[in-house]
Amino acid sequence: MRRSLGLLVLAGVIPIVALGGTFGALTLRNEREAIAARGRTDANLAAALVSQTLRSNVAAVEMVAQSPALDGPMPDVARFATLAQRILANQRDWHAIALADAEGRVLFSTLPAGEAATPLAGIGAAGLRRLRDRGEPQVGTFVAGTDHVRVFPVAAPVSAAGRVRYVVAALVPAARLERLLRVEPLAPGWTASVITAAGPALVVPRDGARLIHTDPRPVELWMPVNGARWSIRITAPAQAFLVPVRRAALLLLAAATLCILLLGLLARLLAVELRQQRGRDASELQRQRMETLGRLTGGVAHDFNNLLTPIMISLEQLRRRADDTTVIRHVDVAMAGAERARLLVSRLLAFSRQQQLSPEPVELGALVDGLMDLIDKSLTPAITMTVAVAPGLCTAEADRGQLELAILNLVINARDAMPDGGQLRLSVARADAREAAGLAAGEYIAITVTDTGSGMDAVTVARAIDPFFTTKPVGKGTGLGLSMVHGFASQSGGALVLESEPGEGTSARILLPCSAVAPAAAPVAAAVTGTRALTILLVDDDARVRRASAEALAEAGHAVIEAPDVDRALALLSAQGAVDLVVTDFIMPGRSGAELVDRLRAEWPDVAVLMITGHVEDERALPDGVELLLKPYRGATLLASVEEAVRARAGTTVTRPTRASS
Repeated sequence: MRRSLGLLVLAGVIPIVALGGTFGALTLRNEREAIAARGRTDANLAAALVSQTLRSNVAAVEMVAQSPALDGPMPDVARFATLAQRILANQRDWHAIALADAEGRVLFSTLPAGEAATPLAGIGAAGLRRLRDRGEPQVGTFVAGTDHVRVFPVAAPVSAAGRVRYVVAALVPAARLERLLRVEPLAPGWTASVITAAGPALVVPRDGARLIHTDPRPVELWMPVNGARWSIRITAPAQAFLVPVRRAALLLLAAATLCILLLGLLARLLAVELRQQRGRDASELQRQRMETLGRLTGGVAHDFNNLLTPIMISLEQLRRRADDTTVIRHVDVAMAGAERARLLVSRLLAFSRQQQLSPEPVELGALVDGLMDLIDKSLTPAITMTVAVAPGLCTAEADRGQLELAILNLVINARDAMPDGGQLRLSVARADAREAAGLAAGEYIAITVTDTGSGMDAVTVARAIDPFFTTKPVGKGTGLGLSMVHGFASQSGGALVLESEPGEGTSARILLPCSAVAPAAAPVAAAVTGTRALTILLVDDDARVRRASAEALAEAGHAVIEAPDVDRALALLSAQGAVDLVVTDFIMPGRSGAELVDRLRAEWPDVAVLMITGHVEDERALPDGVELLLKPYRGATLLASVEEAVRARAGTTVTRPTRASS
């Protein structure tokens, strides 16, 4: 019986033990799988958040690396320092900003003197080499400063002509990543770590590493971080799997709920990313459209300049020969129309390409008067505009085209601030250097655009000139208008002063230094008499331009030989022998005027050269040391440029571009 009872008990215990063991094994396996799934989800989320943070910091550092203070042969460290301090005042997530050369030597740093951590210490030699050789931004490892603030560097190259010249680095506090790792609360005993090439760099919670280290079999889940040589490690202790069935079931339910929440969060992040991608695609499409428009405008301007040149030369000759006052009056009207067309083409070119500043004396009253057609077309009928130009003003020293663009930017901003209409006032008057901080002593002149629009508060006024800052709706503004005006005014030796009150409108003033010289007077044909009779080879593929220019030169007493292209010009030079001057167009079918200049310098080095062009996309393609005349031009301007070219060849003048006068 005892044996039977024993067998009965054993028969009952064995299934119970087997079922319990199976249930326990299944429960532990399910618990392990659930915890592993949660760990993978946490690792994915942490990696995604860290990756997004790194991308945003890399993009911000790359934007700082585009600062104009880093252009030119040497960086403007003082200007970069001002920019860095402004960024740190607004970018609370950055600990410091530094500027170094391509070899890692620090040129500027916002770190206090004696800081233990150098700005590029976390990048390392290998990272600096990758940044320098590949031109790729780098994210370094964590380092500690004297104030025990742990930071990691984000560095971006400053490149020019395909070569990395400088390195801009921002130090980001590790506390920023700690907050990201704590976005999803960890279970007791769990840790989330950031692993770099140097090993574990950040552990949350901070005392979790010691506890996990004592566990016999911790479970680790890894996820790489995009944009850096980092990984996210989620570590769970082995004790987490030794829980009762009831708690395991609750944890499974919690894990399911957590998965749903995480899926919702990931779906939201995906929706935001898709929306941002659509915005980037739209911006790229707009950039391509503007680039295409610029090229189209340049081509049209080139052809239009070829049409205007013979018209202006012929009208000038006709006026000089006319005796009837009625004919002279009609010719003057036609000449005024041609001059307005020339100005329109020059403004189209200014809008279609970036140009370096070419300061010259500018009479602001005449400039504003010439802009009125464009300004009137830019305003709505509900806006009333008044213009006031004080008498006896000095001429401003500025780039004429960029100044026109700056005034138009201010007028358009004023228009947008008055959607329901209002009053707009454009005034020109004397100014005082004390009206803006940092201006050198001297005489200044101010162009003021005042509106009665919505106005701005003090915070908005302080940020108004920041690049990409705008109060307009998405798609309605780039945030670059006032930044461009501010940059132009500063580069011209002046300043932009903004004054505004909410509901009271805005006043924007461009202060420019007065010029020490008067505007150049328009050349007249009768005044060009100092050049001796020359033998001139005229090369231009446009027969009308060539014929009109040849007549103007011949009328001045020069012997002119015409050629429609470079090959014909070289053949004439070989047959004729050397001439005194070659006047050649730059853009021609087949071989360009630059190739002709190269042949002249090689075979006829004593021949003077005058280059003519209507539009050049890249001024670096023009040959050095050659007098340049821009189309369209008058006969008097052509004769003056001929004289300049001959004198320049003799070494008495400095070569410079010559613009057609009005």
